[in-house]
Amino acid sequence: MYKKICAFCGVFLLLFSITLQAEQSEKVGDYTIHYNAINTEMIPPSVAKSYKIVRSKNRGMLNIAVRKRGADDNAPDSAVAAEVKVDAVNLNGQLKPVSIEEIRDADAIYYIGVFPISEGEVFDFTLSVDPETQGKPHQIKFRQTFYSD
Repeated sequence: MYKKICAFCGVFLLLFSITLQAEQSEKVGDYTIHYNAINTEMIPPSVAKSYKIVRSKNRGMLNIAVRKRGADDNAPDSAVAAEVKVDAVNLNGQLKPVSIEEIRDADAIYYIGVFPISEGEVFDFTLSVDPETQGKPHQIKFRQTFYSD
């Protein structure tokens, strides 16, 4: 059990720090949607193994987390579930399937999708995120170039 908790802490810290570094987020009402895309080589081997993510210069990973603002300014925000759908298209117009998996550990909820990439490949992502599945999906569009070094 200790190893599982440590693995979770590692993935939580990695994904949270990557989200903060990328500073990609959008506020939608009481929610903040954090998102980023990275090369899976950036994930520490022990964390990748724990979550069965293949580390490779030829694999990208999309990470999405939704947080709900606290009841007042002093209350902390909290992770919430969401319905998440993703379209990823490269500059050649090829649609790349990204299957999203929900990961729940303690108070954290992440939506992770892993997909094939090539060196220097550029993707246009369209995320559809419906916080707490209220029937009000919010679309986010962003572009990401993937490099292995």
